[in-house]
Amino acid sequence: MTPRLLALSLALASPLSAPPAASRPGPGDPLENPELATVDGGRAPLLSRAGEVSVFVFARPGQEHSARTLREMAGCARDFAGKPVRLVVVVSGSFPPVEVKAALAEAGLAVPALRDEGDELYDRLGVRLHPVVGIADQRQHLFAFLPYQAVNYCDGVKARVRFLLGEIDREALEKVVAPPRADMPGASARAVANRDVNLGKRQLEQGLYDKALASARKALERDPGSAPAHALAARALAALGRCPEAAADLEAALRADPDDAGAQAARSACAR
Repeated sequence: MTPRLLALSLALASPLSAPPAASRPGPGDPLENPELATVDGGRAPLLSRAGEVSVFVFARPGQEHSARTLREMAGCARDFAGKPVRLVVVVSGSFPPVEVKAALAEAGLAVPALRDEGDELYDRLGVRLHPVVGIADQRQHLFAFLPYQAVNYCDGVKARVRFLLGEIDREALEKVVAPPRADMPGASARAVANRDVNLGKRQLEQGLYDKALASARKALERDPGSAPAHALAARALAALGRCPEAAADLEAALRADPDDAGAQAARSACAR
């Protein structure tokens, strides 16, 4: 199929034929601020109502990665002391309060713990894996969803919070969340291209769509046949509302790998 025909088919595709869109809001989207029950028997909102940066951690008591994240967030909480930052933990309402309190105490984290009864908030925000850290700005707009990472998780959270507080600029933020790496001697073009793709994926998650597109183009200069790089370019263009331009990259990605998840996501986005 030519790029022109593919673009036309994307424009005419029925949403019923596309995979269901994720319900998770994107960077910059306003968030609902429901009031939830706490493990102490009271009620509290998800987000700050006092114009603070909000950090909310979705965790599962008894899960190893969640336990490690809660310990890291305890360190973050100490660094946030005295700053206009509010941190809460959100757990499924299926966990007994005593179990949640024990998990927080073991982590050394003294913050409100909110119970998501019926997992309604999980569903509305599209949370599927645990742990996940969400960050909202002072206007209750989503800034980032950060999936679990084993190294420097708290550093990534702190950098984003400091950016929202005006303590660092965008360039300093990017140095923390996507530090440049020197090419190793003898590294293959594909390996270096994959590094550019991974950087672009992080930029995409942060809403830096132009930068994600630039990373995809850089990867394609190194490895022109890379399905992940073409898929990244298509996703970035779709996020920028430039679906006709995404057609060629989408076609190339699907030709190289019909099952590429990024290409499928771009096709779904352009079909809506």
